Parts: sequence; C-alpha cells; structure tokens
Amino acid sequence: MGVLIVLVSLAAVLCIVLGTLMYLDNRALIRNEEDDNKLTQTQARSEAEEKAPSVSDTEDPEVAVTNDDSAWSYESLLPADKNIDIAGLRNTVNEDIYAWLYIPDTGIDEEVLQHPEDVFYYTTHNSKGEDDGEGALFTQMFNNKDFSDNVTVIYGHNGGDGKGFSNLNLYADPAFFKSHPYIFVYTENAILLYETFAAYESDDKLIVVFYGTQDNDMYQIYLQRLKEIAGVSYNVNEGSWPSGQDKILTLSTGIIGKDDRRFLVQAKFIGGFVEDDENG
Repeated sequence: MGVLIVLVSLAAVLCIVLGTLMYLDNRALIRNEEDDNKLTQTQARSEAEEKAPSVSDTEDPEVAVTNDDSAWSYESLLPADKNIDIAGLRNTVNEDIYAWLYIPDTGIDEEVLQHPEDVFYYTTHNSKGEDDGEGALFTQMFNNKDFSDNVTVIYGHNGGDGKGFSNLNLYADPAFFKSHPYIFVYTENAILLYETFAAYESDDKLIVVFYGTQDNDMYQIYLQRLKEIAGVSYNVNEGSWPSGQDKILTLSTGIIGKDDRRFLVQAKFIGGFVEDDENG
C-alpha cells in the first residue's frame, strides 16, 4: 500500500511538471506567432473593454459581485427557496467542499470539491471522501477556489447513469442548449450566475495548465482558438460569447467510447448575488 501511495503521488507530481512544461512551451510558441497575428493584444483588450459589462469592486476579495441596477434584472432567475450551507457542508461532510453547482433540469445539483494535493483524488472518491468509482464534481489545484481565474474547470464523470456529469450531454441537443442558458454556482457567501455560450466535443488537454489561469495574454489567445474549435462543433451562442474581461466556467466530462475526448459546456459569468447573512 505504501508503494502504491508513493507511485500515485509521483504520478500527480509528474502531471504538474509536464503541464507546466507544456504551458511554457506554448508561451514560447505564442511569442513566435505574434508577428503574424493580425489582432494585437492591445486591440483585443480595447475591443474587450468596449464589450465587457461593468463590474463594480467589492470589499469581499473572494468574488467579484455586480452591484449595478442592470444586474438585478437577473435576480428573478435565482432558484426559489434554495439555500446551500457551504460552511456547514465543509464542517460536517468534507473539508474539501467549497462550492455547489446547480443546473436546472439536468439533475446536476451537488457539491464541488478540490483536493489540496492530489489532482485525481475525486475521480475515485465521492463527496464524502469515500472510495467510489463514480467520483465527485471537482476542480484541480491549478484553479483558485474563488472563481476569480480567467477559466475555472469543473470535472465530473460521465457514467451514463444520470449521476455526476452524465446529463451534461443534454447540451449536445440544440433545443436544450437554447432553452437552458443559465448555470448557478453557490459559494459560502454568494450565488454566481453564468450564461452558456458553447457546448462541444474537445480533446483532453488540461486547459488551465496549458493556457494558465491568470495570464491575460494567454487568455486572449485561448479565446481566439476557442472560437475556431467551438465554432464548428455543436452549439454556440454568439450573443453570449465572452470578451477578454469575462470569467469562464468550463464543465468537462468524458465521452463514452472516446477515452481521449471530452464534452465541454462553457459559460461566462454575468452576475453575482451576495447572500444575506441571516440566510447563509
């Protein structure tokens, strides 16, 4: 057992090292291609600033919450009488729980976890930390837990049984994609609202490792390449396409029979609502 633990730990470390090398190699490649890129980073940022919604600063550094009047037009979209006690779950169920993901009419309504050391831990453990091949919904330690990264990726298994991210495949249907644009993330003190802009099949590249999470130059390149990839696949909502200032939530699951492919649903942050202290 001791040898197995050591091997698993070494595999995790190797994954991080290889991911870092991929990221550095990709940055070098981007620099070499910049002269041929017709859209400069300055132009990209300028266009992004013109299209981006205004977001006010908040005293809470954990999450950017919109406070302008237009944001509250989304308040009616919030699920009624749905109160998630993240602090309580963390204290009584599992200390790795830090958020809750809810997508209407999909059955996806459960905890999001992050293990501090093992990027693969919740592929084989449930939200209680018990051995379970169905795993749990999780992010990897490359992502911050405050959803402030340019791209946050939540992973979940596709067992074809309605559990985990099995029903994420509903977004492959154009009608469902169009009629279910909103995704909700509950944190300890806020509800974050996201609007879907793409659902498509992709390779199994670790997005946050390959492109980074805070590097704005790499993020601009990612958005350009994302449009090339997603634009020829499944469903795209051009009206909700993210700018260089938006934060993206990516939901990623496996595809049965295609071990090297992933099905992704992506959404951009459009509003946040601070929960009342009395209600948690």
